Amino acid sequence: MKFYSILKSSVAFTFAVISTTTVFAQTNPSLQEDIAFSKQWEAKLNHAISPNHSHADRSEESHRSCLSLVLLEGERNKKRLTSRLQKVLRTYNERPALDFSADSRHFRFHYETTGNDAVSPTDNNNNDIPDYIEFMAAEFENVYTKEIGNLGFVPPPSDGEEGGGQDFYDVYVTNLRQGLYGYVAPETTVGDNPNSSAIETQASTSVMRMRNNYEGFGLQNDALKVTAAHEYFHSIQLGYNADTPSAFALEGSASWMEEVIYPGVDDNFQYLESVLGSPDVAINYDFSDDNDPNFNDFTTQWYGSWIFFQYVGENYGKDVFRTFWENMRSQSELEALDNALRTKNINLNTAFENFFAVNVVLSASASSPPFVYARAADYINYLRENIDSETVRIEGEMDFTGSTIVWNSSSQGNNRLMRFSADYIKLNTQEEEFKVEILPNNESGNEIGVQFVSFQPNGQVRIIKNYPNAGEAAKIEVTNVNTSEQMHLIVYRLGRINDDFTSEQYRLRIANISEVTGIEDNLEANNYFKIASNPISDNLRFVYQLENLKNYTVHVTDVLGRKMIENKSVEETITTSKWAKGTYFVTLFDNQKPVAVRKIVVQ
Repeated sequence: MKFYSILKSSVAFTFAVISTTTVFAQTNPSLQEDIAFSKQWEAKLNHAISPNHSHADRSEESHRSCLSLVLLEGERNKKRLTSRLQKVLRTYNERPALDFSADSRHFRFHYETTGNDAVSPTDNNNNDIPDYIEFMAAEFENVYTKEIGNLGFVPPPSDGEEGGGQDFYDVYVTNLRQGLYGYVAPETTVGDNPNSSAIETQASTSVMRMRNNYEGFGLQNDALKVTAAHEYFHSIQLGYNADTPSAFALEGSASWMEEVIYPGVDDNFQYLESVLGSPDVAINYDFSDDNDPNFNDFTTQWYGSWIFFQYVGENYGKDVFRTFWENMRSQSELEALDNALRTKNINLNTAFENFFAVNVVLSASASSPPFVYARAADYINYLRENIDSETVRIEGEMDFTGSTIVWNSSSQGNNRLMRFSADYIKLNTQEEEFKVEILPNNESGNEIGVQFVSFQPNGQVRIIKNYPNAGEAAKIEVTNVNTSEQMHLIVYRLGRINDDFTSEQYRLRIANISEVTGIEDNLEANNYFKIASNPISDNLRFVYQLENLKNYTVHVTDVLGRKMIENKSVEETITTSKWAKGTYFVTLFDNQKPVAVRKIVVQ
């Protein structure tokens, strides 16, 4: 690799925004200074830049506070900040004036050899370029080769004359605040990226900041490597669309790129807990959810979502995400992702359903695609060592012995099931067949699905699932159960473009397969519905007091669910003399909605 050392004059350049995530933030409409908000924001800023704030100390919850998030909040509410704090915010928006630069094939690295921003002066090959800069340049070229050359992403647009001119991507190496790996800042929206043959409308140039050392970040060379992979991918993203991508798209795929380019460094493992430890939080949790009172507890969710990108990349192909970013030139985010997945004959909903299942299976077995993580054992070891678990967090446990049981999310769970999230219930049973049903508590219209997942140590996976249509309840029937296998029920939601962080509540019901599940006696106090005599020999008659009688009909099924009688009036007598002896179920419908069930015995 050939380098050129250049002495620069001290000319400062300014830019508007510090973090890639700020580009889609909405501006607060208030134009008035807000003292209370300013104090709150300054407290968050001081916490984020405090000396004990470091991603290297994973025992501290403080690493969950992100300076980019604080700067974003300040940027979107800039008019509410005091004039003093607006000036503080601007100090994070300036290109530093550094005396030296060195060029590799695609990058220009700006640095200092003295003062607070100085890099280590070690220069073992005596070429007047610090070894630290040469190492950084080599790793960035490696990142470029893999992200642009191998994976086929489009390079970011040129920033023109910024940073000394010529067609290099500018990286400024300075003494960043403790805990910050680096960041990419969008600069100028150019609309179309000239480096692609397609037409973009929201492409932006950008600039990068890297640390002058990675002391306190574990293995320093490794920290530099994954930062290069992560941050350069941010610049690539901005070359496709700097306006609409969410934090999930930006940070999830950039954190995944660390795994793609540098597998085994595993710095991104620190975020596994955010998704596997809180699977009922929306995996696409975003800044648009900041009205959630628990917002600050979930701000690493978008980093942890790299595990979703990893799952899709392993099981359906890494090129899904190149197509995803290409689609986002003109499509909304969920539409872009769905259409990218459809090129692999799978849709977004099915990918998420499979993702929810693979997180409880956690297997590397080739016998269980598409429920495979090649590094499942590494994930398990990390979870065991750091959060005392070997799987995704289990919300509850149910013991089914043949009698109907119900698990209530609002009283037995944690009251949380957001969009694109799941609750996991461990199932213990010796029964070989049963029925499962979800009874939503809310009337929001949001559907809730259920999956039965059983798996063996060899990785073989069995799944039965149902995601209902609007206004319906999810029901599955499980038969031929191998009671020696591990069994779980996954209750999950998918989502729509404008869904917020609101959680849904439900009851999870397990019953004997011979029972009709999910129908409670919903008759009003003044109404009743009874069987005239039971057991029955020849004729089935009903005793009832029902308002609007013409609205009511009855169905009769046998223990296997086969229909014997359908849409009969309650006024009619039903002949049973030719029926086989045994148990049957009579269901009363009011305007086609089941409201009561009665068990009968024909003798």
